Amino acid sequence: MAAVIGAGVGAVYGGAIAGSGARALLGSLLISIPIGVIDALVTAAWIAGIELFMLPRVWMRWLDALPFAAVFVLKTLVYGAIAGVVLTGQPGERLLGVVNVYNARTGLIAVFLSLVPVAVLVMMFQAAGLVGYRTFTALLLGRYRRPFVERRFFLFADVVGSTAIAERLGPLEAHRFLAAVFSAVAEPIELCRGEIYQYVGDEIVITWVEADGLADARALRCFFAMRAALAADAPRFVQRFGVSPELRAALHLGEVIAGEVGQVRRAIVFHGDVMNTTGRLEQATREVGCFFIASAEALASLGPPPDIRTHDLGMLALRGRIEPIHAFCVERDRRDRSFRQ
Repeated sequence: MAAVIGAGVGAVYGGAIAGSGARALLGSLLISIPIGVIDALVTAAWIAGIELFMLPRVWMRWLDALPFAAVFVLKTLVYGAIAGVVLTGQPGERLLGVVNVYNARTGLIAVFLSLVPVAVLVMMFQAAGLVGYRTFTALLLGRYRRPFVERRFFLFADVVGSTAIAERLGPLEAHRFLAAVFSAVAEPIELCRGEIYQYVGDEIVITWVEADGLADARALRCFFAMRAALAADAPRFVQRFGVSPELRAALHLGEVIAGEVGQVRRAIVFHGDVMNTTGRLEQATREVGCFFIASAEALASLGPPPDIRTHDLGMLALRGRIEPIHAFCVERDRRDRSFRQ
């Protein structure tokens, strides 16, 4: 995408500064297009690095409190400055041996044209942040325009004791508490390559295509990474809300129908028994005294790593489901127990 935008901007820029005559215009375009691609790739690399590796960090949470428009303007100015620095450095020109000396006219044209793709990229990143980068990419490429069957892991995680917490804090503070919890676990979910499918009250639903969830047992490790993030942030929660949040969760694997729905507001949705079963397993954690339940099917596919311990819960009869399901209580190690003896 950055290369395409860069090529277009390079072509426009080349045409704007080219001399008169078709030959001069053609020559300028032939050299300005690869220059535009190189400069755009360098700029996009910096912007993508900031978006993916700096902005999700805890110390950048202050941006979440700003309005969408304010973030858009701020990012456009900052990224525009980066584009200006790249423009001044002229990496594409230097690589191709055609370093330019800008006059007032060409300099203003270059600055203006650099802000256009930057604004487009910022808007794309902002839009992607609303629905998730992977979902946004899938929508952009039309991957789910036609529904199809795929195997996915689903992790349903909710906040322990959220009802009592909401009664004590009140509706407004309870919302802020849940928002803070979801914000704290966003980074470990991203590091585990999970897709946040939706938020339902005090519950967060995370999913992986089977191949993505299998790599390094991400689908299994994600829950423990989320718990670790909340534990590290516990002092802030206690100071702000008077409680340290805890999670309980369930993991299952199965086939779903994946596809786009909606006309005014499009979304990617998943339909299948695996989602209902995962929700029932998460509810069962309260009954069996276990913070994390995984189905036998999910564990068989993952092949739990050595630092993951499991306790066989046998065949669980789940409400609303005719056939019982074989499940396990999962814990990481003795220092992070998820099973209550």
